[in-house]
Amino acid sequence: MSIESIEQLIDYRGNCHCGAFKFTLKAPALKEVHACNCSFCSKNGCLWTFPVTSENFVVVRGDEDSTLKTYQFGKRTMAHKFCPTCGTTVMARVHSNVGINTRALVDVDATTLGVVTIDGASREPLYQIPEPLAAGPVAEGTTIYTGSCHCGAVGYNVQLPKPLASARACNCSICHRDAAVWIYPRTTTVSFKGRDSIVEYTFGKRETYHGFCGTCGVAIYERYLGDASVKTALNVRTMNELDLASMEIKMLDGKAFLPAYESPW
Repeated sequence: MSIESIEQLIDYRGNCHCGAFKFTLKAPALKEVHACNCSFCSKNGCLWTFPVTSENFVVVRGDEDSTLKTYQFGKRTMAHKFCPTCGTTVMARVHSNVGINTRALVDVDATTLGVVTIDGASREPLYQIPEPLAAGPVAEGTTIYTGSCHCGAVGYNVQLPKPLASARACNCSICHRDAAVWIYPRTTTVSFKGRDSIVEYTFGKRETYHGFCGTCGVAIYERYLGDASVKTALNVRTMNELDLASMEIKMLDGKAFLPAYESPW
């Protein structure tokens, strides 16, 4: 007898941030999520529930194959799917089984659930870090950090006056879905490559533009309309060989900022 036949199934709703893709999910009450340490899930901060059968996963708006964009890597056995408009990583599919990124669920704070770690990082073939963007002249005492999206289409470097010790996470509707962890260096200290591969998404007051890779969906930066020449937010999840666990992560209550996010439901 399956677990699903014993436990009562609960109706969950989910969507990408812009609402182009909406779905419902029937599953036992969520008590834990799976966090994979592979290169892709680490950059996206995905928190998964799976396997979900196709019968318990119903698309309400959009289409899995045409509304969402598919990204694969490694052995290409898993299809990661994200919204090409807002960048939300929604799901992953292996044949008939579906994994749902619980960050895309409505009224579920996945960060409060128990976490089961999956060691995807050790699976062959091992991920090769994309060639970093070379830095120009470096001032004495400056620390250089490099980073990229997962596929390597977008890369950057940033020159900071001291090594990174802290960053800021935000619980707003878009940052929660992206699991972004931010630092705010001066724009003049950041250099990019592959800007043609970046998609920008904005909402609310339309003062902040969220930049993500149009190929793999990884969130890279935030650009501020009224402050673009002064600072750029960088998602430190995308930095090469940075130990996020060793940093102090401060929480910003972006959910409280007005106007409040209007759910497509």
